[in-house]
Amino acid sequence: MGVERQYALLIEPLLGQGAAYARAILRDRHNAQDAIQEAALRGLERFRTFDPSRPFKGWWFAIVRHCCIDILRRIAATQTEALDDFELPQPPGPDTADWENLSAAVRGLADQHREILRLRYFADLSYRELAEALGIPEGTVMSRLHLARKALQAKMGEEKP
Repeated sequence: MGVERQYALLIEPLLGQGAAYARAILRDRHNAQDAIQEAALRGLERFRTFDPSRPFKGWWFAIVRHCCIDILRRIAATQTEALDDFELPQPPGPDTADWENLSAAVRGLADQHREILRLRYFADLSYRELAEALGIPEGTVMSRLHLARKALQAKMGEEKP
């Protein structure tokens, strides 16, 4: 099997999750699509360097993350206004007040807490894949995710009237 075919088989099931993750960071569907396309090309270019003993999903989401950061830098360079923190995409349905409270609580978290929650819940990465994507040990992933959830829980408690 050719390298391109092998890569396509690995990446195809991750495109939807990658798009959701990119959209959560970039807050724009078109920019998210650009990030996924750029990540797919970068991944293909670097696929020969992928270590099969490590999680592919974590490797690829690290590429997606870097592409999103590059797009945010390009946006920041062309805008004079500061970018707001990301907002969670609005789900369909009547519970918009709850969603707005959650979005506000997430915006109030520290950067590393927001990032690990994005990867865990938008990209559905396992602890091992999170470790790969963030370049940190698995134990650090577990503690950081625990702390992020606790911080989010505390923020949500603050949001209640």
